[in-house]
Amino acid sequence: MSRDRDTLISAEQNREMFDRIAKNYDAANHAISLGMDRSWRRKAICLLNPFDGGRYLDIGTGTGDLVFEILRLAPGAAVTGIDPAEQMLELAQNKAGEFPVSFVVGDAMNLPNENNTYDGIVSGFCFRNIEHRQKALVEMLRVLKPGGKLVILESTYPQNGLVRFGYRLFTPLVPIIGKMMGGGSAYKYLIASIEDFPAPDAVVEMVETAGFEDVRHRPLAFGAISIFSGRK
Repeated sequence: MSRDRDTLISAEQNREMFDRIAKNYDAANHAISLGMDRSWRRKAICLLNPFDGGRYLDIGTGTGDLVFEILRLAPGAAVTGIDPAEQMLELAQNKAGEFPVSFVVGDAMNLPNENNTYDGIVSGFCFRNIEHRQKALVEMLRVLKPGGKLVILESTYPQNGLVRFGYRLFTPLVPIIGKMMGGGSAYKYLIASIEDFPAPDAVVEMVETAGFEDVRHRPLAFGAISIFSGRK
C-alpha cells in the first residue's frame, strides 16, 4: 500500500509520543534491551571514531546518550544533539551537567547548518521514525565535510528464520514492559515500526542512493539491531 510518508505515523505524532514517554524513556530502553543498549551505543560511536577538535551531530539525540558517548571517547570534540521532542531535550540538558554540549530542537529533513559542517553524524534509534528518510539522508550528506562519516544505529527485523521465531516470542513482552514504565501504547508502535522498517539491504541501498560511499551494514543481537555506516 502506498502512502505519502515512510513512517507509520506523522512527524508531529512522533514528536508528541516521545514527549509523552520522555520521563521514563531511558529506564524502559534499558529494561527492554536487557541493558544491552549501552553496548550497542558504544559500538556505534567506536565506529564513528570521534577525535578531539572534531565537530559532530547527533540526529534524534533523545536524552543525549550518544552525545555523551562521543565525549567519553573525544572530550575535546564539539557535539550538537538535535531532536524535535523538547521534553527529551530537557532531560538531555539536565544529564549534561558540565559537558560542553549543545542541545537544540531540530528536524533531520531540514538541518539548520551550512554545507560541510561536521566531521561525523550519528543517529541512534531515530532513522525509522523520520517521515521522509531519503530527504534526511541527502541533508546529512550535505552538512558532512568531505571524508566525514555517517553512523546509523537502528532496530531491524531479524532476517534469519530461527532468530525471527525467538524475536516473535519476546516482542509481546515489550508493550507490557513499556506500559509498566508509563509508555502506554508507544511501545506497541515501537514493534510495529520495526517490522515496517525496510530490510538492511534496502537501507544500504538508500544510503548509497543519497550519495554516500563505502556503505556497510553490521548486524548486532542476531540481526535485531543494525549499524549502518557510510562516508562522504
